[in-house]
Amino acid sequence: MSLQQIVQILLAHRLRSALAIIAIGWGIISILVLVALGEGFYLFNTQSLQMLISDSQMAFPNYTTKPWQGLPAGREITLSEREIRALEQHPSISGLSVIHGIWDAKVTDVRGRALPGYVSGIDYHFLALRNLHLTTASRGIYAVDQQKHAKIAVVGWQFAQVGRLSIGDTIKVNKIPFSIVGITKQQESGVSIYHENNQVMISSNTFNDLWKNKLQYFLVKPAEGIQAAVLRMHILSFFAKQKYFDSSDTEAINLPDLSDNFQFIHALFRGIQIFLGASGAMTLAVGTLGVANIMFLSVIERTREIGVCLAIGATKGVILRQFIFEGVLLVVLGTIIGILISYLIVMLLNYIGLPEWLGTPVITLPSLGWSLLVTTLFALLAAYFPAKRAANLTPVIALNARA
Repeated sequence: MSLQQIVQILLAHRLRSALAIIAIGWGIISILVLVALGEGFYLFNTQSLQMLISDSQMAFPNYTTKPWQGLPAGREITLSEREIRALEQHPSISGLSVIHGIWDAKVTDVRGRALPGYVSGIDYHFLALRNLHLTTASRGIYAVDQQKHAKIAVVGWQFAQVGRLSIGDTIKVNKIPFSIVGITKQQESGVSIYHENNQVMISSNTFNDLWKNKLQYFLVKPAEGIQAAVLRMHILSFFAKQKYFDSSDTEAINLPDLSDNFQFIHALFRGIQIFLGASGAMTLAVGTLGVANIMFLSVIERTREIGVCLAIGATKGVILRQFIFEGVLLVVLGTIIGILISYLIVMLLNYIGLPEWLGTPVITLPSLGWSLLVTTLFALLAAYFPAKRAANLTPVIALNARA
């Protein structure tokens, strides 16, 4: 049977054909638009996390877990700022920042309203090492501020929002006024790994005037060409000689490998995208079932027609191919319409604008290819079983079906 004859048969059953095409089109739209949203979310958030995670290594003095030359395990490793600063002379180090911190400081605005009490003492290297950017008209903490023990503060963007603060405003830390000279810029994803978005950052010298022995951690930037794993090994070896612990004791100085966390988050975002694609595929499967039901109904209604074809010499293969072609043609038309509408919907979403954290939806070639592959599989399944039923009819039973 020619393509023209198959088209004529489908046009003779317009309503049924239209419903099948709509079902497939809706499934294609679901899978492509959902995958496009997932791709936009994945790309935006992974890029944002890459911006958040700098190449600087965090280091937290901790406790030993191994005995060393007669010294027991479980010893606390305490480091002074001077001991940490000695690390700057190491050839594998290009930058270093020592951070002090306290979580329960008394912080208020000028009217006495309580604000979040996380205060950190930083030096003038910190913002660059942490890859933190400031808003327009902001400035960081300079070396001269360190020397003068200046009463100035850089605050996180979320802290500024909560306190309705801006550049030039005054806050009080332990009843001492500090002038706000900088506000961090909100990251595109709104995520902050180390909570800098909700804290007050003051000069470390000024911090030590208020609190003693509150060293929290330090940041180390590797020299060019130094891998993160090599840097961690050098840090442990350096302090193992000073504090007498086993250089293989990775818990003595906690050096978190953020690449592992990033890989986990990367996989999580990809999993969300796959889930959205699977949800769309389920919708497409439901649409395919609709096509199969319509094809089964078509076989039932055209039983006598099938019987006549078989009686005049049509083989089972001819009947099988006819109904398969009809089903595949419906799916192809639905797929083409669904793809076109999907592109229009994605263009409309980008024109209207989505929340920033969702990113920009995009239909990629891999997602289009997978959609076509899944559609082809479902199309063959939807057309094959009704076609097989039609081909297995015997001429006598088929001709007497409506007698």
